[in-house]
Amino acid sequence: MTIWDRIRSALAPQNAVSADVEHQLRLATGALLLEMCRADFKVHHQERNSIAQAVKHGFDLTAEETRELMDEAETQADCAVSLQIYTSLIKEYSTAEQKVRLIENLWRVAYADGELHDLEERLVRRVAGLIDVSSKLVERIHREVAANQPMSGDDGVEQPA
Repeated sequence: MTIWDRIRSALAPQNAVSADVEHQLRLATGALLLEMCRADFKVHHQERNSIAQAVKHGFDLTAEETRELMDEAETQADCAVSLQIYTSLIKEYSTAEQKVRLIENLWRVAYADGELHDLEERLVRRVAGLIDVSSKLVERIHREVAANQPMSGDDGVEQPA
């Protein structure tokens, strides 16, 4: 590393996130959303659509980039032994706004199939605790999301998780 690289690095904003860390944050977010989809042991197409929309719009991705990220996140989620692999990364590198958006998206995925399962609710609250989002804020987000998510009871089950 040259002296100029060191100076540039020292002058760079401390909250700047490298492209690799940004990619890992996207994967962590996708994997947590997929874990929510699987939390009640049923995978609904509405939940997967909700995840795709959250990832696409949240990270400003094309349809192809969204598919690639979801495929990679699914592979990651299949191999993960703990949520802390994802939550520690999110806790360290995400802004408060990004953490709130994640909690909102987790609630949206939980409600996407038209019902909220106890395991889904526990997962949201567990993730929130691991990324330092207060329970008061989680409850406020929950009320807002629930008010905007009609309960349909549609049984569009894709496959068991």
